[in-house]
Amino acid sequence: MRNLFSVKKQVCVLLVLVSMIVGTGMYHFMFVQGLEANDEEIGLKKILEETANYCERAKGMALFYVCKEKITEKEFFFSGTSFARSATEREQRPFRVVSTKEKKLLYDYQLIKKAGELKEQRILLEEDGKKMYQENAELDKIKYVSENLVFGPVGFLSKYWQDYFNYEILGEGSVGGIKTLIIRSFPKEEMEENYNFGKIWIDKDNFQILKIEWEPVSIEHYEEGKIPTFLGEFKQSVIWTVDYGVEKNRVRFPSRQMVKEVFINEKGYKILKRELSCDYEDYRFFTVETEVKYD
Repeated sequence: MRNLFSVKKQVCVLLVLVSMIVGTGMYHFMFVQGLEANDEEIGLKKILEETANYCERAKGMALFYVCKEKITEKEFFFSGTSFARSATEREQRPFRVVSTKEKKLLYDYQLIKKAGELKEQRILLEEDGKKMYQENAELDKIKYVSENLVFGPVGFLSKYWQDYFNYEILGEGSVGGIKTLIIRSFPKEEMEENYNFGKIWIDKDNFQILKIEWEPVSIEHYEEGKIPTFLGEFKQSVIWTVDYGVEKNRVRFPSRQMVKEVFINEKGYKILKRELSCDYEDYRFFTVETEVKYD
């Protein structure tokens, strides 16, 4: 099974079987005299054990589902400089948005399992507010698309993939008011499949994966775009995150996917060029044995 992030029209495919998510554990310091192993190694070992168990539960779940997938993609177009009053203000606000292109799509999304294979199916229900009904719709109307997001964590934290990745604890945080541990996952060596880098937010109490953020290097054939300006060269970067805010049978399902295409100069000034949000709502769950049909 293989998850993909792809960039339409620009040959950028982001592997998302990739699921680089690490479980959360109670990471605490142990001050025991004569203890040879350090605290980070002990904490990380616990995290990896618990998140591996979580991924095995996700892989073996008997539930598959239908939900609404609401997509909004915005592309921003800029003038060369803003109408700033001074040189200082111009450097702080060098560009201004002169126009915005927006695309809105609504799909009925279905994840099914047939003959041991996972398959996504979509019915296009609306495009830019216009009602329609298009079965077996493809995600060919937007630049960034993804597959099988629910299994994102499996590619990084399953028992199999843990042998191929390194992990480090970055610290603590929160997602939706839930306390988390944040870890970074990266391959031990270059791989053809599942070559992904990212940060993972893990519930400290039950080690469920709450959020994943992929790094640009995870995009296969990624070519860093550049924009020359009077403030120097701006380089392209992509911020790709998925929130897992829906829970069923102790497994987390995607609630929102966000992609931001930004250009950054050496001083850290950012230009937001494109923003894609995908919201997943109105989940309906079925068992594997149930033949899922649309009303």
